[in-house]
Amino acid sequence: MRLTNVFIVTLIVLGIFAQDLFAQQWGTITGRFVVKGAAAVPPALVLPPAVGGVCAPRLPNPQLRVGPKNELQDIAVWLYLDRNQQPPEPHPIYAPLRKQPVQIFNKGCLYEPHIATVQPGQTVQFINGDPIPHNFKVEGFANAGINFLVPVNGREPHVFPAEERYPMNASCSIHPWMSAKIVIRESPYMAVSDEDGKFTIENLPVGTHKFQLWHEIPGTIKEINLGGKVLKDRKGIVEITVKPGQNDLGDIVIDAKSLK
Repeated sequence: MRLTNVFIVTLIVLGIFAQDLFAQQWGTITGRFVVKGAAAVPPALVLPPAVGGVCAPRLPNPQLRVGPKNELQDIAVWLYLDRNQQPPEPHPIYAPLRKQPVQIFNKGCLYEPHIATVQPGQTVQFINGDPIPHNFKVEGFANAGINFLVPVNGREPHVFPAEERYPMNASCSIHPWMSAKIVIRESPYMAVSDEDGKFTIENLPVGTHKFQLWHEIPGTIKEINLGGKVLKDRKGIVEITVKPGQNDLGDIVIDAKSLK
């Protein structure tokens, strides 16, 4: 009887271990956003003479940045949850990352990065890297707005306590052409496409997940072509099945007509 009990306990322990092992399977997704057709790139920003001598007289408009091979920068991708759905437990690598501050610069009379990703409770350092004062003004819905002056070489820490449904607006009251967006999501599974149009979201739990796609000009991306298949959703949501290891989605094509 005692051996039988030991055998049963061993089976239970092995079963729990097997469940934990399965639950700890992770997958990383990568992809590249490209534009089909000629995107209507906004004109350059012309700075006033008093500021143009400090930064540059003309600056590229960061609202729509398309590379030489139609790579689309600044597409924000984040894990989308249905109403009352709980987010998956993130991979252990994200715990220490949440403790690291996110740095947002005023540099060259522009925000850098133009699209930043932050988690609630994570410290954001607003840093002035220019030889002139700047004003950081950030407005959202779930978080109280901020508006403070940061002197030359100054930095101002701030913590946003709540998730935002859509990106917050960041601007400078002194220099009105300066703007940016701040994505604040509870789940760390989010990314922004770089100058090559590429993005990576690491160590997602294996399974099918929904992601929301967003860009500053149209807002949610309502239509894409993924793997030769046209996908449409008014909220910009796409379902992706994540398998263990690397999951390369390839090119995610967005029609230039959508970027107006």
